[in-house]
Amino acid sequence: MVRLVIFLLAASLLVPAAADAQRRRQRRPRGAEDTAESAPAPTLSDLDAIVPKLSSANPDEVREAIDLLSIIDRPEVIPHLAELLRAGQPDPITDRAIEALGGLRHPDAIEVLTFFTHHRRSGARRRAYEALAHVDDRRVRPILETGLSDSDRGVRGAVALALGEMNARESLDLLFRAFERGVVEAAIAIGKLGNKQSVERFNEHLGQRPLAIMLSGYGELLRRNDIAGDVKRDIVARLGEVSGPMVKRFLQEYLSTFSERDRSDLRRQVEETIRRIPDEPTGTSTTGGAQ
Repeated sequence: MVRLVIFLLAASLLVPAAADAQRRRQRRPRGAEDTAESAPAPTLSDLDAIVPKLSSANPDEVREAIDLLSIIDRPEVIPHLAELLRAGQPDPITDRAIEALGGLRHPDAIEVLTFFTHHRRSGARRRAYEALAHVDDRRVRPILETGLSDSDRGVRGAVALALGEMNARESLDLLFRAFERGVVEAAIAIGKLGNKQSVERFNEHLGQRPLAIMLSGYGELLRRNDIAGDVKRDIVARLGEVSGPMVKRFLQEYLSTFSERDRSDLRRQVEETIRRIPDEPTGTSTTGGAQ
């Protein structure tokens, strides 16, 4: 279903030693792997040798220093990355340093990352919000919520997805408002976070918003184990009323998530709804219609 939802929406992390190594690899900025493989992993004792490279006139040396600091993965590197960012850097360096701070996932980075949510460039703002979303701290959610009103559509969408990923249920009302103002990614976040009442509110948009966007939210809701069966059956019934090839493909993908031994009322309803929907709407071409 993930593949289907991504397609429809087209219009956001182990055994102790091995697990820790994998986590560090995942947190490195893009391109840091080459640096890591070419030499032993740096430690805090290497900080004095690495930090001066941040002031190099050679961009490659600066990038290498950022990558090495991200591999050290300790809060002691944050002031050096923050100083680098506040001094003003070319865009690629700025982006790499912000991503490195996000990989550290430490509250000490909140101040500088928040500063960069006001950057002139939307790409830097988006990366700052995404980096903040990795930090487990109560101050983060309200900061991200401000991003739902960012001037850039891509930033608004990335923030909505981030709020969904970080399970920010307190942000549901703001996500609904963002959805109603055209932040289509908020549908996915609502699907991840909503309760029965949220589903009822979301249903009000069926027929009013593009079907692909609605399905992206319904897909999240239907996959959740904490959504009651009667709520899921109501969703399937509503989609059956909408009908059409897009709904049929969506339900077929959903059906594939059930086990062969599942004999639930929900599965039977999905199967029956699929059988009732023709492959193509009667009297319309494959390029016509609202779907």
